[in-house]
Amino acid sequence: MPEALADGHYKREQDASDPDEGVAELMKGQVQAPTSVFGAYLPANTDEPGSHILTVTGVYGTVLSPVTARDELLQVLDSRWEEHSTVVGPRLITPTQSAEPLQCRVSEKTVTGSDSAYLETSCAWADASSVVEVVQSMGLDARPEEADLDAFASTVAAIRGEVRRS
Repeated sequence: MPEALADGHYKREQDASDPDEGVAELMKGQVQAPTSVFGAYLPANTDEPGSHILTVTGVYGTVLSPVTARDELLQVLDSRWEEHSTVVGPRLITPTQSAEPLQCRVSEKTVTGSDSAYLETSCAWADASSVVEVVQSMGLDARPEEADLDAFASTVAAIRGEVRRS
């Protein structure tokens, strides 16, 4: 994963965990020779811990059916949460600077063993060689209607280009 994303707006968190190889294992039905990737990023303009962290989680290899693989990756990642619900979307968005659509949504997730729930925006894509979800936390007091999925999709389109080049 690159050291910075979105034209340097996010810097890689060096203490982030390694990719979960279990994700690649679970995606074997959709991706031949799967390899997991993961990166956590913080906004470059703040040192505030946990401030709108952005994560990139995916699998690369030979993707057999991109749409099916994207949907399966989202199910695999959603299953990690005690409770998960999509509160906005999903919507297919094709940012102006891209010819490829992204599937975007706002989700509410509950941390296992806790009563704490939080919102996050996410966009996912899949192509012949990768299936990826990019997620950004919205903050503790955020409301779903505050999410600008079109703006986030534009950011993720830029990230998609950077990740493909790395």
